[in-house]
Order: sequence, then structure tokens, then C-alpha cells
Amino acid sequence: MIILVRHGEATHHTEHFTGGWTDSNLTDKGRRQIEAAAEKLAKDFSGKMPHFRILCSDLKRAHESAVIFAEKLGIEKVEDFAFLREKNNGKAAGLKESEARSIYCPPPTLKELDHRNYPGGETRREFFRRSVDGLHEAADWDKENLIIISHKGTIQNIIFDWLGMDIEDVNRLNFSVDILPSSLSVLGINKWKEHAIFRLNDLSHLQAQEGYGIHKFKLGGIDALYQK
Repeated sequence: MIILVRHGEATHHTEHFTGGWTDSNLTDKGRRQIEAAAEKLAKDFSGKMPHFRILCSDLKRAHESAVIFAEKLGIEKVEDFAFLREKNNGKAAGLKESEARSIYCPPPTLKELDHRNYPGGETRREFFRRSVDGLHEAADWDKENLIIISHKGTIQNIIFDWLGMDIEDVNRLNFSVDILPSSLSVLGINKWKEHAIFRLNDLSHLQAQEGYGIHKFKLGGIDALYQK
């Protein structure tokens, strides 16, 4: 089983810095979001907690989220990996969004795989390969139980690879999945030995949080909750 968690709201969201490799911290709201997600998982596994490894991006917002999960689930060790970082935004890291616009290099089309949006940054292809190759080297994800706490783009790459898709397949099919802050997604092997997605972008743990507007809809018999 692989549980994918996006870090909670971070200061780059609220202070209008770029994301990517900007090393931002969780906000108070972000910590509450992650605590709620970890509590939900603890209840889901109450009395039957399997052995999990926690792998996380080494950026602060992901590491802080991983520590909260480890404390709630009684897991002693958090393993930090640079390959789980978000897409490298090069010289835009640490800049205000308004400042980064001056060095942004727009792609010729939205289908480019080898274009760098910022000087010193990664291409989509490089980002994909770094994410999935690093994970395959660090863990046996067909056999181990993993909690991976990372970023939107990284989690998307992991899901694409789990479904057997290369970045060229993703590009050709114009395929994506939405991954919101503190969301839970669950991957695993079903009874037919297929790579399956059992839960995707689950935000049900935020229903009780004051001031967090969400709406609910049915998708293939699965309840999904999204931030408005």
C-alpha cells in the first residue's frame, strides 16, 4: 500500500512566493490540515496499523508534515529525500511571484516536455524521471507499505508511473489528476493483481475545519471533496 499526502498550506501560498524549490514552512492552517489528515489515517488503521515507512521531500513544508504524521501514527523514523521535491523552478525559487514573472520563459505550446520555464530549472521530462527513478531506487513500492509526503507535481508523477504511464503518455493523452494541500491518495494492488487507485485527492478530513469551504460530488461511486 502506498499512501500519498500533499503537504498542508504553506507560507509561500499565503505570502505569494513561488512554489517549487522555495523552502517554505507550514502555516498554522497547514498544520491543522495535516493533523486532521493524520488523525483520519490513525482512525482508519485503529488496532490494525501495518508497518509503514514514511518517505518525504526534504523541503521544510513536507518534512514538517511528515513529522506530524509520524507522531500521530507512532512511527519513529522520517526519511527525507531530495528526489521527492517539487519541480525545480531554478532562479525563481525564493522569489515573489511578481518578481519571478520577469525571468519566466513561456513555452511555445502547453505540450512541451523539454522546456525550462525558469533559468536553472527542470523540464517536465527531467522532473518526471527524477521523481519516479528516485522512488524506485529508494523503495520496493510493489511490496512495501509507504507513506509518501510530498508536493502536487511529485505526487502526480508517482501516480502516472503507478498506472504504467511515462511522461510522454501523460502528454499525449492530456491526462492529469488534481492533488490539493493535505489530500490523501491511496495506491495498491487489487485482487486481480492490478495497480489500482483506491482513494484520490481525499479531503474528507477537512469537513469539520472552520472556514474551509468544500463541496462533495460522486465520481465513479467514490465520494470526492474539493476546496471551493
